[in-house]
Order: sequence, then C-alpha cells, then structure tokens
Amino acid sequence: MKQAVILAGGKGTRLKEVSGNLPKSMVPVQGKPLLQHLIEQCVEYGITDIKLLISYKKEVIEDYFGDGDQYGATIQYIAEDIPRGTAGALIDALPELDEQFLVVYGDTFFDIDLGSFWVFHQNQAGDASIFLHPNDHPYDSDLVEVNSDFQVQKIHPYPHDSQWRQNLVNAAVYMFNKNALQGIDFVSDRPDIAKELFPLMLESEKKLYGYISTEYIKDMGTPERLSKVERDINSGKVKSLKKQTSKIAIFLDRDGTINQEVNHLSNQEQFELIDGVDKAICQINAAGILAVVVTNQPVIARGELKESELKVIHNKMDTLLGRQGAYLDRLYYCPHHTDSGFEGEIEALKFDCDCRKPKIGLFIQAKKDLNIVLEKSWVIGDSTRDIFAAQNAGMKSILVRTGHAGKDSSYEVTPDFVAKDLSEAVKLILKEIG
Repeated sequence: MKQAVILAGGKGTRLKEVSGNLPKSMVPVQGKPLLQHLIEQCVEYGITDIKLLISYKKEVIEDYFGDGDQYGATIQYIAEDIPRGTAGALIDALPELDEQFLVVYGDTFFDIDLGSFWVFHQNQAGDASIFLHPNDHPYDSDLVEVNSDFQVQKIHPYPHDSQWRQNLVNAAVYMFNKNALQGIDFVSDRPDIAKELFPLMLESEKKLYGYISTEYIKDMGTPERLSKVERDINSGKVKSLKKQTSKIAIFLDRDGTINQEVNHLSNQEQFELIDGVDKAICQINAAGILAVVVTNQPVIARGELKESELKVIHNKMDTLLGRQGAYLDRLYYCPHHTDSGFEGEIEALKFDCDCRKPKIGLFIQAKKDLNIVLEKSWVIGDSTRDIFAAQNAGMKSILVRTGHAGKDSSYEVTPDFVAKDLSEAVKLILKEIG
C-alpha cells in the first residue's frame, strides 16, 4: 500500500476572510474542502494509506474525514500540540511512516499524475524527489537548480539574490526515503522543508532529484490565489494541463521573436525582450496552451558560446518573463552546425543532426515529452526556416515582422499568416482556436 503524508496543520490566517475560523486545508474549493480534493487525488493513483499531520482545530478535520473509508483510504491522524514547522512535523512523524512516502502540503491545489511522479522517484533511486514546475510568480517562490540528469544542484529559497534564475519552482509535492531523514539536526525550532531540510540534505551529500512537469498545481495561501484556482477549474484550464490530456502548443522561435535579433547572440548583456512579448506569453499561459521555445543555437558548435553561458541567457529570459507573470513551459535548443572554419569550433557538434530547424526533431521530442498534438499546434517565428519547420511538422505558422521578418530568404515558403509581432500573432491564434 502506497503512503502519503499531508501537512494539514495550518491556520490559514491570510484566508480568514474566505474560511472564517476553519483550518487552512478545509477551505472550500468547488463546494468541498481542499483536503478532500487532495485525498481523492492520492486515492486515484493508488495512494490509499493517508497520514494527516494536524494541529489547528484538528477535531474539525477528524470529524469530517473519519477513518477515510468513504474515500477509499485509510486515514491516520498525527497531531502536534506545539507547531514544529513543516520539516519538524515530518521528522516527528517518522516512526509512523513507511520506508518511502509522498508528502503534500494541505494548502496546495493540484491535478497531477502522482503515479508518474512515484515511478520517477523509484527510477532515479535518490533520497528525495521534488515536483518542479514553471509558474507565474517565480519572483516570490522557492527556486530549484538541476543539472541535465535532473539532479538538484542548489536550492534558492525566496527571497532571491539578483542573479538570473531558471523558472523551476518548488511546487511543495515531494517523495522521500525514510532513511535519508534520520539523524538530521535543525538549528531552528520550526524548520521548513524547502528552506532548511533540503539544503541540509544537499550538504550531507544526499541525492535529490527534480521532476519537471507542466501539470496544474497552485499554492492557495491567499484569497487571490484561491479565486484564480476556482477560475482555472471553471475555464477548463486545470483539466487541459493534465498529463493524460492531449495538448495544443504554440512553438516560439527565440531570436527575433522573443528577444531582439543581434545576429548570433553570444552573451547575456545582448539579450533584450521585444516589447509586448511578456504580455503575449501571459495570454498563452492563461489560455491553458503550452508555450514552448524551439531555437537553433549554432553558436555552441561554432565555439562562440559555452552551454553553461547559454543557460545563463535562458535563465535571464525566464527571470524577465517571470517578473511580468509570464512563463515558458519548456525550452529546446539545437547546438549543432555543419559549417567549418570558426575559431574554437566544437568538432563533436559539427554534424547533420535531425534537430536543427527546419528539421523537426525537437518538435517530435516536445510532442513526446508533453503529449502535444502537432496537427493542432502552431509555430511563430521571424525566419523562413521557422515557417518551413512548421510545414514539415504539419503545423500552422505565423511569420512575425520582428527580427529577420522573413527576409532571410533561406527557403521559398509561405506562412499561413503574417503578424506585426508576437502579441498580434498570439491574438490571431487565440481567435482562430476560438
């Protein structure tokens, strides 16, 4: 039997105008307590052994859920008389927990494939896994840095420093191995999982992994965010982002479409968003459509830019967009280039690949990763290479008059539409989709 720990001890002070004196996890969403949604989500994926860590007005929760039988679960209540913080409560509950368990916060609404997350944790064979996602407020969220193998390198708790950060937010859904939590000493009396436990685990060389997903998950700690969850449910956005749901994507070129074209951008100082791009991507996000960047980056093969430097540029893009409430669901890039004669060129990257646009390897990868229906998706770009790639992948295309504005003349192709800029292109797509 799979086990979940739900942290349901919060008062919900910021939600008092909505909840009155109810515990935070009992705030109604679509006519039933948030905690009920979470329990039902766990049960849907075969996680039926539920441990509820409770404190404030614990009797309200106990009276409502009982032994959990009516929800197809077995519920055990673990009460704390003195609040010990999220990490403290978890450590105190360890004697009651299995060797492997899921942890969920009681003030978070989600509709995610917990089964896939569980399998990911088992396959990585790490000590803990963190559910990560891009969101519309990374500037006040805990951010996580991972390497190409998804292993966590650093935790960046809010508030952040002034450096550019990738929009990979700790979504407060975790998998733990029990033995990795034994013997941890905290400095504070009320330690936090994200801010204290995870950094201590990294310091002791425990292996943490990040599970990256575009599925719907949102902290409901304020009335504004609660309202947004309700709107997203009613609009169908929550269901549209389910892992199992076939999705529409808008594939975006980078240079000349999102940022100013500077002819082979090779340092972060050159990166500047085109006016209105942030608002346009916000519209994509709000519509429940995936915003996916696919970009050729031959500067890597040419030796003009290291992949670590490219990451900084993309982190800057994420940060600038995030400050305006916009986010990219995924980014793919091709580092290859067949031409020779560049000083410092990387020979291993100089071959005829299947991912450099107008070839469609990266689009196929995105389709596989995110369950995208290419035939219903769109490509927006500033070059004929983007338009040809769209045609090769069976997608509709829009040429924007920013950047190269189609004057590259690399291919003789005709786009389905022409738009002034990304803002106009997105409006056109949303109108076409209806």
